[in-house]
Amino acid sequence: MDNYDIKQVIMDISDFIRDLYFVHEKERIIEETLKTVVKMTHCDSSSLFLLTDNPKRIAYDYNHEESKITTHKSSAGLTSGISERVLKDGEIVVIKDIDEISNLNPKIREKKLKSFAAFPIIIGNEVEGILYINYIKSRIPENFDEYSISWMKLFSTIVASAIFDARLYYRLDKALKDLKISFEISRSLMSVSELDKLVERIFEEITNRFGYELIAIFIREEKDGYITMNYTLEALKDFIGLKFKVGGKGIVGKVAGTGEPYYAPDVSSDEFYSAALKDVKSEFSIPLKIGNRVIGVLDIESFRLNDFSEDTRNLLVSIGVHIAISLEKARLYERTKRLSGEDPLTGVLNRRRLEEEINREIERSKRHKTKFSLLFMDLDNFKRFNDKYGHLKGDELLISYSNIIKKLLRKGDIFGRYGGDEFIALLYQTDINQSKEVAKRMMNAVVKEDDLLDLTFSIGISGFPDNGNNLKELINVADRACYKAKEKDDKIVIVSKE
Repeated sequence: MDNYDIKQVIMDISDFIRDLYFVHEKERIIEETLKTVVKMTHCDSSSLFLLTDNPKRIAYDYNHEESKITTHKSSAGLTSGISERVLKDGEIVVIKDIDEISNLNPKIREKKLKSFAAFPIIIGNEVEGILYINYIKSRIPENFDEYSISWMKLFSTIVASAIFDARLYYRLDKALKDLKISFEISRSLMSVSELDKLVERIFEEITNRFGYELIAIFIREEKDGYITMNYTLEALKDFIGLKFKVGGKGIVGKVAGTGEPYYAPDVSSDEFYSAALKDVKSEFSIPLKIGNRVIGVLDIESFRLNDFSEDTRNLLVSIGVHIAISLEKARLYERTKRLSGEDPLTGVLNRRRLEEEINREIERSKRHKTKFSLLFMDLDNFKRFNDKYGHLKGDELLISYSNIIKKLLRKGDIFGRYGGDEFIALLYQTDINQSKEVAKRMMNAVVKEDDLLDLTFSIGISGFPDNGNNLKELINVADRACYKAKEKDDKIVIVSKE
């Protein structure tokens, strides 16, 4: 350290320690390290390259004349040459004359260095980086001896300690922040009991906190071995009802089968990816588990490549635990409500619950801009049937009729007893023309059933949003259509176009 006394070196190192005592930002520590090195050694520039948490191989530089920190992508050969000697063996390398080195990295020669020294940054027993002091205008001073090297070795150890502390502080701070986010989301979700509102809250939390908008929740059906997209945001609404076989093709199917998260940073080269929405670049799927049982999958896609950092994925997996518990709780709540909302005779929805479900579908269809139809069904001459055969036979007929209609409906359609011999079916994502075909199938199925003793019934149809935007309008339109059907012919469906 030419013309530089030991007292000044001690002061510089002491100042460095004092200035960084309460500093936990890695970039600030790197900046102060490089400036102090230049000041202590009178070199022209200094550089620092760290291995850990540095996938882009960014190196930091400080030039004495420019007095500013810059960065560049390191081209150091980590498995050969001088870098290998430093990283593998923890060796301090001093090159007093570059011209005497034959196998030097060409990038070093491009910097027009005359000499340099490389010091290992050792954390624990591992070499985590290299600190360089570079001489451009002149070579390393002749009195840069073992004594000088020992001081630089001490300084490198202090730098390593500061970087380790900063890394530890970052991880602890990150863990606390993640724990806070996880707790806040858990508290937010656990305060919601209704399933649809819970799903809205889940999507809201993920979108607001992470910025993702391509989100879907798949629910596993134990009986058929498939997992189905039941809930999603606007961008994916056309894929509602999409199914994957558990353990089969598709990332969602794989996750449902293994019970483990799966990340595809580039879906174009992923063997499990099943294309749905155009221009998706990356996808992350998380199993929603209660114990070891997978009840669903949270699937998030992005239009950007590798858009889910490791920290983000870990946090989403943690949040997935709370989502699974909240979903299970909401489903149990819905099941309890459903049991309390059943018609005691037929087992289908009673009027109160039926109206609740229709109102819920109205709000959902408004949100997703989709259609649905109501089929208002009324048994013909049911009073005369009761008078002729008795009320017990009448009850049996209602039960048989309900069972036949239920079998003809899809999973997700809604069916309930509106009152007496009146029933309503809601066909989701079905327009009036499609629902007319369903009504005809119902007619044919009832006609063929021997147990129903020549039962006939009439059906009136209304469609959302064409015939109304609320419960009262839709039911009134379908009821009037059903009345007109009775007037003309018991077997004819009148489709209202009001």
